[in-house]
Amino acid sequence: MKKEKQKRLIMQAMILATLALLLSACSPGNAKREEEVASEKKDEHAVEHEKDEVEISPEVLEAAKLEFADVTSRPAGGLMRVTGTVEINRQQTQQATPLVTGRVERVYVSLGDNVRAGQPLAVISSPLIAQMHGKLHEAETKLALAERELERVLKAENRVEVLKAKARLEQADATLKRTRRLIELGAGAGKDLIAAETEYKTAKAEYDFQNDISLNRQVAEARAAVETSQVDVSHIRYEMKALGAPVTETGHEDHEHDTSLIILRAPISGRIIERLVNPGAGIEAGSPQFTIANLSVVWVIASVPEALVNRLRTGAPAQVYSAAIVQSPLKGKISYIDPQINEETRTAGVRIELPNRAERLKPGMFAEVEFQNETTASEEELVVPEAAIQRRGEQAVVFVPEAGKPGRFQVREVDAGATLNGMTRILGGLSKGEHVVSKGSFTLKTQLLKGELKEDSH
Repeated sequence: MKKEKQKRLIMQAMILATLALLLSACSPGNAKREEEVASEKKDEHAVEHEKDEVEISPEVLEAAKLEFADVTSRPAGGLMRVTGTVEINRQQTQQATPLVTGRVERVYVSLGDNVRAGQPLAVISSPLIAQMHGKLHEAETKLALAERELERVLKAENRVEVLKAKARLEQADATLKRTRRLIELGAGAGKDLIAAETEYKTAKAEYDFQNDISLNRQVAEARAAVETSQVDVSHIRYEMKALGAPVTETGHEDHEHDTSLIILRAPISGRIIERLVNPGAGIEAGSPQFTIANLSVVWVIASVPEALVNRLRTGAPAQVYSAAIVQSPLKGKISYIDPQINEETRTAGVRIELPNRAERLKPGMFAEVEFQNETTASEEELVVPEAAIQRRGEQAVVFVPEAGKPGRFQVREVDAGATLNGMTRILGGLSKGEHVVSKGSFTLKTQLLKGELKEDSH
């Protein structure tokens, strides 16, 4: 009986232990734990969901004052507005460069001065110019001596043979006339007339011969010397003119003044935009000292995205807008399209020439340039306002409102193209007619980043 009682007690203990385990499994603490696990799973799902959505409270929604825009299409190209800068017209810009080495004696102009073509800019003292003046004086002296020698040998008293032939001709002519007179009077013989005519013809031939060779060897040598001296003088004068040295056309050089001085003159009319020299400075031949720009015509270099540059052609019209010109835009034409693309900006330079007589456009100013693209009627592109595009890292995103859920927006990644006239081209990620947040999209981006930061902190 005692053993039976012990067995019953053991069985009861085991039953109580089993009941205790069952009650423990159903306790509130474990239920709470199961709820926490389920909540964590729900939170993980919410995190995944938040990557594609952002939600803001009604208060934030009201304060943000969001504006919306439709995804629209337009003809590809059309009017294009890009930024540009005003530059000097390089084809109307020249440098004043001395061609001799020397020392600057005086400078007549300052930076920013307007000058005329040929106006003196500076005076330079050059030993080379002084030497050339001496060579010119020597060549002019030789020329004068050669001209006097030629004049001497051409004088009549030195033409002896010509004078002798002339005297014989005159004597023969007189004899012939006298013989003919005697024959007319019947006092002369026919043979005397024949002899007189023969003598006259001989004297005439001798005179003609001597007269034809009147430029004898002495005369030819004198004339050759004159011609050589004239060439030497001309060459020295041309060389001095090319170097900018003053040369008189009369052949009388003024040697009482400093012959080493040379004047550096303005090659064109315009404004001094660079001055690199001061009085007393030594300069080298060929080193630019002044830069002069004609600002009556300037260039505007527009930066056109590489995807659109092929739609432009030289000669096409362009309009330029600048803060310096508040009235109507300036009109010009495309004169040059750079064949190379800037590797950093991925744009090509397009040049427009503009008149600038009042010089209101200054080199370095910013401007906006509007072009009319070449396009076909069948080409279209999707666009959204530039303000709708935000960046999440390297990816462009837009915020699409969820229908019937105020304050909830889908974060949509898009392939954004170039921005023209305030509208950004959409290459993928959106369809025509969809709505996106335009004004206030930055507020949604801020909320999105806050949510991502909270995820990272967990």
